[in-house]
Amino acid sequence: MPDNLSPEDRRKTMRAVVSKGTGLERKLFAMLSGMRLQGWRKNVDTVQGKPDVVFEDERVAIFVHGCFWHSCPQCLRKLPKTNSEYWRLKIARNAERDRRNRQILEENGWQVLTIWEHEFKEESSRKKIRAEIRRMLAKEQ
Repeated sequence: MPDNLSPEDRRKTMRAVVSKGTGLERKLFAMLSGMRLQGWRKNVDTVQGKPDVVFEDERVAIFVHGCFWHSCPQCLRKLPKTNSEYWRLKIARNAERDRRNRQILEENGWQVLTIWEHEFKEESSRKKIRAEIRRMLAKEQ
């Protein structure tokens, strides 16, 4: 089925999708503040993949991924029915970019944590995230 937007309107729509300061990022920032952690920086563009949060001294990079945009292996969100090939390729490129960024970071001695959108929904998952962050920060390099 053809796209119901012109190419120019599609570009405008896609440009309007924010990549910084998202609700997911704000949840992560609030979590880190609540944990009373210090020394982290937001959206560090000098680190591979521009992680949402970086603890540079500990070489820990944290990404928060929307389940739709990054092809969550658990949620398996359905693609829109209109322009489905476009969306299939777009999401596949995002997932491949995420995989490549993680690999490069790990090859360079970084610990990488990916937090999925659905993991913020339940307290038990948030508790596991907090424990994993503390474990990564305590790990000696």
